[in-house]
Amino acid sequence: MHHNPNSPKLSRVGSGKSIIDFMARHDSAQVRLIWQNDRICEYLLASDSRRHTWHAWLAVHGTVRDAAEMYRFLTFAKSREILKDTFGNCPPGIVSALGKFGPFARPQRTYFSLHQVLSAGGSLANHVHQSSKIEDDELMAFASAVHLPVPNRVIRALLKCKMPAQVLLELLWVISRLTLTYGEQQMVQCVAQGRQPGSILANVFSLAPFPKPPFEQLGSFIPITTAEQLRDAGKEFNNCLKGGEELAFALASVQSGRRYFYRWDGCPPTLLAFCRCGPAGWVLSERAGPANARVPSVTINQISEVLAGVPYVFIGNGGGGMLEWICAR
Repeated sequence: MHHNPNSPKLSRVGSGKSIIDFMARHDSAQVRLIWQNDRICEYLLASDSRRHTWHAWLAVHGTVRDAAEMYRFLTFAKSREILKDTFGNCPPGIVSALGKFGPFARPQRTYFSLHQVLSAGGSLANHVHQSSKIEDDELMAFASAVHLPVPNRVIRALLKCKMPAQVLLELLWVISRLTLTYGEQQMVQCVAQGRQPGSILANVFSLAPFPKPPFEQLGSFIPITTAEQLRDAGKEFNNCLKGGEELAFALASVQSGRRYFYRWDGCPPTLLAFCRCGPAGWVLSERAGPANARVPSVTINQISEVLAGVPYVFIGNGGGGMLEWICAR
């Protein structure tokens, strides 16, 4: 087939960039050196899997020193041979996975990530094999996760929830830290019952105990000492603590020693949160009635009277003060 190198159909796209720049992207200079003149048609007309095999090789080997030798190798060697020369081995399914990358070169890190995921095997590799389309951020997140000690059952359960790749990676890290303590079956249940990332995280955090409260029960002033009690309080008061991301945030803040929740079983009932105030003690930072109703000043006064004998707790005027602003944000 005769090809005119000045043909606008092959050499230019609408933006004014060369079609080689458009397809090869960061590898365009190397591609022009290897497939010179009319040989560029071989690059353009190659299958996606073959073209991405070449880009994977370029991601590792970089600068082309002997263009003629590289052309012969990349043209006549089998894809598996090129990939073995690229990475040192060729994990099962990598050639077909490269064929799912589409027509355009991917970032160099994507090729390394694909090789890392498929070499590790397991549920993440199976997910790549079964996917019709593979995104860069997904592969990079999977590559960061392959060494986390998370059981395959848990990974499969998370993949079924179809969440963003970075969120999946974050959950895998949390679960990897807690599976040894609470067991694989508990983690599978947390995922299956949660389905959404925030709810899954709240379920996982709910497995861990609370630290001791800053002060014990004082009359109608009762500490909330377990995750289940906090979730039940959220349901009873009809607020954001009944589940999801807000519950996960509350659990994390309690378990890290930054907040503690109490309930006031007076009239009206009130849910309160205290924030750690550095080495000084605790500051009342949040207070709300059922359905986040405003707490009457008379109730705040009653609570202040009960806590008057606890010197390391500061109530203030019911909110808005400097300590609350500093400690609660």
